[in-house]
Amino acid sequence: MYMSDLRIIDLVLFLGISQGFFLAIIIQLLPKKNLSANLVLSLILFLSAIMLTGRLYYYGYEENEFFARLVMLVDSIIFLFGPLLYLYVRRMIVSSDVKPVLRWVEFLPSALHLMYVLWTYRFSIIQLQEMYDNGFFTIPFFIIELSIIILFTIYIIKCFIILKKFRLAEERILSFHQQIYVYLMILISIFALVTVFWFLNFAKSYLLHTYNPYFNYNTVWLCIPIIMYVVGFYSIRQPEIFRVAILTPKKKIFKSRLSKAKIEQLTADLEHLLVHDKIYLNPNLTLARLATQLKTSTNDVSWLLNKIHKCNFYEYINTYRVQEFISKINKGEHKRHTILALSLDSGFNSKSTFNKAFKIILRDTPSNYIKKMIKD
Repeated sequence: MYMSDLRIIDLVLFLGISQGFFLAIIIQLLPKKNLSANLVLSLILFLSAIMLTGRLYYYGYEENEFFARLVMLVDSIIFLFGPLLYLYVRRMIVSSDVKPVLRWVEFLPSALHLMYVLWTYRFSIIQLQEMYDNGFFTIPFFIIELSIIILFTIYIIKCFIILKKFRLAEERILSFHQQIYVYLMILISIFALVTVFWFLNFAKSYLLHTYNPYFNYNTVWLCIPIIMYVVGFYSIRQPEIFRVAILTPKKKIFKSRLSKAKIEQLTADLEHLLVHDKIYLNPNLTLARLATQLKTSTNDVSWLLNKIHKCNFYEYINTYRVQEFISKINKGEHKRHTILALSLDSGFNSKSTFNKAFKIILRDTPSNYIKKMIKD
């Protein structure tokens, strides 16, 4: 292929390849805040660049036997994207003594595809083309593509499940929500949307025998690296949001109830910290910090909140913050300050956390609540 034969698609692919390798290296030079997850992200970006390299040779050298076979080998990489995506999400949000890794079974689909490709090496390109024209590869291609779609679906569902568990665990130990949850939900939702469109086009192709030139197997190959490149650039611009939160794997963390005397003592100490010391004004307050102040364990505090106060840590602390906000409104401070400023002064760390907590606790929005108070 000469320079005169260079097409726009070749230029786009070349830029994508260079960006992939560049991001994979740069992310490893970021502040060591999330080294474990960023290592997986770099691996995904590196594999994305290799995938695009395969597409570049596919479009530019499809008649060359060496490069045609090289592309078939590269196709095995896509089987790893589901497991790697799930591994990335786990390392982002799960705190564990044992670092999550890929199991051998998660390499199996990629290995089987690689063995299948190596089996085709016994035939020449001309023989392969004749076999393709005669429909020999229709069933294998069907099985391969369907397998990839199923794998993507399984790991996307697993990502959604672990994110839901993370949000529940977050509310048990934190008095605020982290932006990492929203970021990961958007990322997984985009992959889910791509997979849905991919499946619909796949079903249309095999059931109705109509081919969509705009969204197909090759398009997915381009979509996945592009999505991961956006993630890579985002991690460079906002590295501070990539922090690991604790996700307790145990279903039951309370082995026994507290004694009556212990309950009364903890309740009195808790009331003093919240009513007199107003510890809830600390926007970064966590269950661990509160337990330290009370000179007890996090399990004891969690049991007290769940069994006695019938709420989790997030709801309990933010109830005091909402009450603090309402007291400021009653004093007319909203006439001199913005709602956001008052919410931050009440202990909330962001507008989104404040709005969500306010709606959960009072079943209303802050603006509507203020309007009702003014009318009254």
